[in-house]
This record gives sequence, C-alpha cells and structure tokens, in this order.
Amino acid sequence: MGPSLYRLQKKGAKLLTYLLAVVIGLVMAFPLLTLVRVSFFTRLELYAKPMLWLPKTVKWQNYVDVLAPNHIVPIKPAITNSLIVACSAATLTVILASLAAYAFARFRFPGRNLLQSLLLSVYLLPAILFLIPIFMMLRPLKLLDTHISLIVPYTVWMTPFVILILRDFFQSVPEEIEDAALVDGCTQLSVIWHIILPLAGPGLVAAWVSAFIMSWNEFLTPLILTSKLKVITVALGQYTSTYDIQLGHMAAAGVYAILPVLILTLIFQRRIEQGITAGSLKG
Repeated sequence: MGPSLYRLQKKGAKLLTYLLAVVIGLVMAFPLLTLVRVSFFTRLELYAKPMLWLPKTVKWQNYVDVLAPNHIVPIKPAITNSLIVACSAATLTVILASLAAYAFARFRFPGRNLLQSLLLSVYLLPAILFLIPIFMMLRPLKLLDTHISLIVPYTVWMTPFVILILRDFFQSVPEEIEDAALVDGCTQLSVIWHIILPLAGPGLVAAWVSAFIMSWNEFLTPLILTSKLKVITVALGQYTSTYDIQLGHMAAAGVYAILPVLILTLIFQRRIEQGITAGSLKG
C-alpha cells in the first residue's frame, strides 16, 4: 500500500467518523429542537393541516405568557422551588460526601471495601423502593409538601455517588502535603479545610454540579411526595396544566426548565472537565 493511498484511507475514515458524529448529534438533539420549535407555535399553527415544521413568524408570546402570575402552567414557582431544593440538596450532599470520601481515600479500617461496595449497591437500587417507606415516615411528621421532604431524599440518594467521585479525586492528592501540614502543627480538620478542599476544588465543583443536575431533573420523587403547587418542582411544573393542554406554553416552560442547567454547565465546563479527569487519576 502506497503512502498516498494510506493517507486517502485515513482521511476517508476521519470524514466518516465526523459524518457519524453529526448524524448521532442530530438524532440526540432532535427532541430538544422539537421542543424549541413547538415553543414558538401559536395554538392554530400547532393543529394546522398539513403539519407545519416551522412557525410562520417567530413570536415570544408563549415565553411571556407562562411567566404570568397564576398561569395554568406553573413554571415560575416551579423554577423557584427547584432552585431552593437543588441548591440545598447539592450543597448538603457535597459537605457530607467530602468527609466520607476523605475517610475512604486516606484511612484503612476493617470493612472498608465492603462498605464502599454497599454504597455503590444502594446507589444502583431504584428509588421507587424507598419512596413509599419515606412517604409513610414523612406523613406523621407533617413534612409532606415541603422543601425538606425533597431535600432529604435527594441528599441520601446522591451522597453515595458523590462519595465515589470525590474518593478517587482525594486519592490523587499527594499524602506528603498532608504529612508536612501535620508536622507543622495543623489538626486533621485544618488539613482538610485549608489544604485538601482547596486542592480538590475542581472535583468539588464537578460533584456539586452533578448533584444539582440530578436534583433538578428528578421527576418521580416530587410526583409522590408533593401535591401542592407551592412546592411543585420544575420537573412537574412544565407538564402541569389545570384544565387545558397548551402545548406551546408547555414547550416554552420546558425551555425555561433547561436553561439553568445549560447555563450552569457552560459556566463551569472547564471545572467539570478538570474534576472528572483529575479524579480519574490516582496519585
């Protein structure tokens, strides 16, 4: 095989790879593009025959309507509730998981490997197994339809996953740095607070963003544990309608629901990549 033929085959393979990536990307983006497309349709255009692929004119009325007070698609209070629940659950998860992950990364104790396996097993179990017992526990405490009824289950379910992320990241931090700080008189907690956590910044950001996204997208838990609009989350709010199905408004609400996660990912994209790649390397 001549050099020119080899280069031609290499370019052909690269071109084929790019074409497959574009096709796969379009297939994956099709539901999102459909959501955005429908959000600009008027009610008449949605039910027009033959079906319209694009709106006749781009109008933002659906986006304005769903933000109105007491709209039948309650996306505005849903976004507020989701921000409260997701931020609280993600922050609490990272705080608890950081201490546990550090213990798994640095200390050797009996049953350590078994406990790590159990954590992974709990994370892999479907959430529906725990929702009914949690419902029965929260009802006599009168905590149903509150933010706490969502924050606590989210934290419990996400902590094992975040522990596994941060454990590998903490293991990549050289132990010599900690030893030098301990010799200088720092306590173990001081070492964690002043040295380990700052060095683990990218990993903590990646863990927090992952926990936030999982909380934001959770559908089954708020469906069972909440029933009042005052605590409805964005996963439910974008599909809720009091007496009519307004597809254009629901699509606009869906776009609003995507924006916070999209913006957060774009802002912290580099931190997330650093956290994931650094956490995968063992020091």
